[in-house]
Amino acid sequence: MSQKRCIYLVRHGETVGESSVRYHGRNDVPLSDEGRHQVSRLRQLVQHVRFASVIHSPLDRARESAQILIDGLHRAPDVIEEAPDLIEVDFGAIEGLTEAEIAVELPEWFTVWKRGKASGFPGGESTEGFKQRIEAAFAGLLSRHPDGNLLVVVHKGVIKRGLGWMLGLSPDAAAQLDPALGSLTVVSCGREVRLKHWNQTL
Repeated sequence: MSQKRCIYLVRHGETVGESSVRYHGRNDVPLSDEGRHQVSRLRQLVQHVRFASVIHSPLDRARESAQILIDGLHRAPDVIEEAPDLIEVDFGAIEGLTEAEIAVELPEWFTVWKRGKASGFPGGESTEGFKQRIEAAFAGLLSRHPDGNLLVVVHKGVIKRGLGWMLGLSPDAAAQLDPALGSLTVVSCGREVRLKHWNQTL
């Protein structure tokens, strides 16, 4: 791995489907105007960086967030890649619901989930399956793009699991991470992997 290299992880902005309060995984909800503003404000943090590659989830909210950042760069990236394996977790039966709605519709599962004992989402992805998918996805993107800075525009769950893998965090520690909408986290990769900036917003 390159000695001078950083991974810039961006969580997309707020959506018309209210990502701040609803569980949108595979729901392909677009950015709201506020979400566009959130991401646009990050431009000043990355505009001078030379990116070898920009990688984003195939969902509209990540794709548009990536384009907003690309449009603000002083130098265009060498590669722009859509990565289907970096799509958000499949929330199954709770897709699009708030916690209050989940508690009403699935009370028994909700109780187990809030105790941290659920093994996955009803009708959706398992916790272990998602963890393995994202760890493999991050290993793959670092292998495909071995040199230069990377801008990775994805989702909350993807950042939590990917960052946990890169930093060697336990699953419980990774689960506690809470990257904000329209936030930037930077990981420095070289002989050592370290967290350079966490959850920056403007």
